[in-house]
Amino acid sequence: MTAHQFPERIGRRGRLATGIALWVWFGVVVVFLFAPIVTAIAYSFNQGVAGKQTSAFTGFTWDWYTHTFSDPTIAQATGTSLVVSFWAALIAVVIGTILGFELARNPNRAVRRLLAGLTYILLIVPETVLGVSLLLFYTETRIPLDEFTLIAALTPPSISVVAFVIRARVLTLDAGVEDAAADLGAARLTTLRTVVLPQLGPAIGAAALIAYTFAFDNVVIANFLSTPTVNVLTVYLYGTLQYGATPAVYATATLIFVFTVVALGIAALLLRTALRVRRRDAADA
Repeated sequence: MTAHQFPERIGRRGRLATGIALWVWFGVVVVFLFAPIVTAIAYSFNQGVAGKQTSAFTGFTWDWYTHTFSDPTIAQATGTSLVVSFWAALIAVVIGTILGFELARNPNRAVRRLLAGLTYILLIVPETVLGVSLLLFYTETRIPLDEFTLIAALTPPSISVVAFVIRARVLTLDAGVEDAAADLGAARLTTLRTVVLPQLGPAIGAAALIAYTFAFDNVVIANFLSTPTVNVLTVYLYGTLQYGATPAVYATATLIFVFTVVALGIAALLLRTALRVRRRDAADA
């Protein structure tokens, strides 16, 4: 072996060892993250003892999923979650789309920086701080806690998510198409309705699904602002765990997990569709 070949072999071995170490670390992280989820799914089919969950698997059954759909408390909490998440996502999409567009297209650089800072604050502020602050605000202003206050609390984090998704899509739009529409006599609102919004459609749909998932799965903020009469599913499940979980809780958690994965999968497909449309438009141009 020559002198210049030795460092090359050492380099290849080092890269190989680094690659193996990264794959091992990746496997450990995946197991750490998904082992509890797999355990919860498995025990949602556990028969249990006297309606209670047990550490030992006593038998396979589908009954807990039937119980989940027939339990009036779970049904009420699920209905509240669906309604609150819908309105929170709708408001977040409207405000977040406008905000995302301004983050990318506002001609004033200072305004863009200010809006970006506010959007980042909405995203990174701890949910505990936001929940406590809103609870104190509603208490001091004597605003009763209901579905409207819960929607208002769950909307801000979703707005930031929608804004950044829309901003990323707006930055890829071809401004020449809008200029061409203006040259042909289209007003700004007409250009926005017929040129810009159709191109933003997949991104808006994906952002809406992500915002809905964020609002539906939120437990920290909702825990501060829920009441005995207005209770969402995540808070109900969290409260149930404190008194000994039943297999029905595991079944409900499994259904939420499946719902979240499906929603995020649809969002990913919409974003992928938007990327394909952009590439096709670039190829046509």
